[in-house]
Amino acid sequence: MPPEKPPTNSQTPDRKKDESTFKTPNKTPSKDLDTNTKIHQSQRRVREKQEILRKLKLVKMYRTKWETQSLDKVTTRWLRACQEALEDLRVKVRERNIIDTGEVELTLRSLVGHLGIDPQVVQLDQTEDCFDTSNRDKGFIGFPDQETPGN
Repeated sequence: MPPEKPPTNSQTPDRKKDESTFKTPNKTPSKDLDTNTKIHQSQRRVREKQEILRKLKLVKMYRTKWETQSLDKVTTRWLRACQEALEDLRVKVRERNIIDTGEVELTLRSLVGHLGIDPQVVQLDQTEDCFDTSNRDKGFIGFPDQETPGN
């Protein structure tokens, strides 16, 4: 006896599938729209809060990274470096002037003025033609429009 073949569609009795089992429950479009709107609003609020949190973390990092004490130390170090560089430049320009023109006179005041540097920023005492190091060692930098401590 030959093996039985499964019946084909034309041979099967009229099988009607129960379509109700495959249907999704009836939902009103307004409820779906309202739910989607709420989801999108919540996601937008979450993104906004994440952005605020990111900015606050950035501010916190900068505040801890650049504390005023360490900033004063760095500023003092840069002031010293600037003053030393100006002194070295004055010496080299003097040497070159002596060789080229025979001129000896080059003041810090004229050098700083020629470079367009505010003398107060580099703490140049213009009457003595030297740098004022008394405030530098205390960590105070006298910038224009800034009062000195104790005034």
